[in-house]
Amino acid sequence: MGEIFYEIEILDESIELDGKKYNRSVRVVEFYAQKKITERYLAYVDVETIYNDIDGGHSIDLNNCYVKDFSLAEYRRKRKLDPKEIITIHGWNAPYAFFDCDAYTDFSYSKFDKDVSFDHAVFSHGSLNFTHTIFETADVDFSDCSFHSHQSIFQYAEFKCDKINFENSNFNGELVSFINASIKAETVNFKRVNFNRCKVKFHFAEFGDGSKTFEKIKFNGPVLDFRRVIFGAGKLDFRRSLFGSGHISFEESEISSGKLTFRLSKFEGGDLSFRRMNFGPDEANFDDTSFGCRNISFESCTAGKLSISNSDIHSTVDLRVKKAEEIDLSQTYLHSITDLSFQKAESLDKLCLTGARNLGKIIIDWNKNNVRDLILNQNASDADTAEQFNIIKDNFTKNGQYTDEDWAYVYFKRFQLKDNRQKSMEKYKVKPLVAALYFAKSLIFDRMGLFATSPNRVFVSMVVAIVGFAGIYVMNHFLGIGEIINTVDAKDGLDVFDKSLYHSSITFFTIGYGDYYPTSWNRLVSAVEGWVGVFLMSYFTVAFVRKILR
Repeated sequence: MGEIFYEIEILDESIELDGKKYNRSVRVVEFYAQKKITERYLAYVDVETIYNDIDGGHSIDLNNCYVKDFSLAEYRRKRKLDPKEIITIHGWNAPYAFFDCDAYTDFSYSKFDKDVSFDHAVFSHGSLNFTHTIFETADVDFSDCSFHSHQSIFQYAEFKCDKINFENSNFNGELVSFINASIKAETVNFKRVNFNRCKVKFHFAEFGDGSKTFEKIKFNGPVLDFRRVIFGAGKLDFRRSLFGSGHISFEESEISSGKLTFRLSKFEGGDLSFRRMNFGPDEANFDDTSFGCRNISFESCTAGKLSISNSDIHSTVDLRVKKAEEIDLSQTYLHSITDLSFQKAESLDKLCLTGARNLGKIIIDWNKNNVRDLILNQNASDADTAEQFNIIKDNFTKNGQYTDEDWAYVYFKRFQLKDNRQKSMEKYKVKPLVAALYFAKSLIFDRMGLFATSPNRVFVSMVVAIVGFAGIYVMNHFLGIGEIINTVDAKDGLDVFDKSLYHSSITFFTIGYGDYYPTSWNRLVSAVEGWVGVFLMSYFTVAFVRKILR
């Protein structure tokens, strides 16, 4: 990949810019990958001239000027000032300026009390230092700048202005640092900034309550560090950004309120960490994002809604949040391990998996993580609810969590049945008949055996059926519409209750000894019981064998 470099030629030719004449000029040629890109002529300004203007309290105008080795540290040394004495500059206008140096360009321990403009400026070679600089202005403009310094340092800088603008700037070098910076502007704009291969560090920085835009930034360096940053209130926007293979960390950072969005961004590699971050009460949005990084961690974070819908995740994702109202993974492709085994059931209120494709494994426990309520709390349609329980059921099958799978399957079938009932009620006019049909299905398939997942439930249903039919025989006896007759005149001393229970048992199991037979209406009841017995015995066999085989 080609790099940008400059060819500088200082000329003894005068130049006139904006009605002001300069004795010397500079020819600056920009090259990229050994090819000439631009050529322009700038006015040459000696640093002593700038120092004298600072002495006189004048505004500095460096529009289209070339400045070599500007240094406030050197200025203090020459004026015999304390190395950390604040130098006040009353206005700074340097659009399209070129700051060159052999070692460093130094603005440290300065104070700008009027508007600052560096738009389209170039900082070439050495190190650029704005450490402990105070901006008490309306606007600070670094838009469209080219930072080719080995290091661009804004550590401990204080931005007490209305607007900070780095839009379209380009950083090339080893390090860009805003460590411990106080960025309290109402509008912070880093839109379309290209950090290239720099290490970028914002940790311990503090932002104000205005909007903060990092939309469409590009980062291909080894570290993007937002650890322990206080973002304050207001929208924080990283939409459509491109992150390379470096490590990205927002660990222990905090947003008091306002939406965070990484929507339509792309993470190509490295690790992405939001461990112990407080996203505030609003939404953290990662929708339509491509995650190609190795690991993503939201461990112990706090959020209102954490939305990662319509995304493609090839990473291992740790979603063991400390507290969140909702995690939305709808329409997302999960290719690896997704860990949702948070320690407390109350850590999460809702989990949305509608349309998700689980090509990996989700680590979660039905009881410990209260999966049923996570899905039911969404107030989703019956069809969507059934689909989500089915996704969880398939995941438990992969993981060998067969007891959990059974419960997920039961709720999948329940909501599938409810959805089918609703569609039938809308389709057919005979609503009482439809309601009766689906009530019977619910009773037989669900209540009697939990859709063949519980042989114990089926066994209890069998006992209830035997006793219930026996009760019908007793009732018919006292109503005089049916009897249980002894065919062999046995002297066994059975009363009506004993005979009814005995006949119910041998009829249910289709044994048919023939020593007792029903009369009148009891014949119809016995026929029905025989059919119920055959069905429930088959149902029990299916449920029992299913358990044994697994």
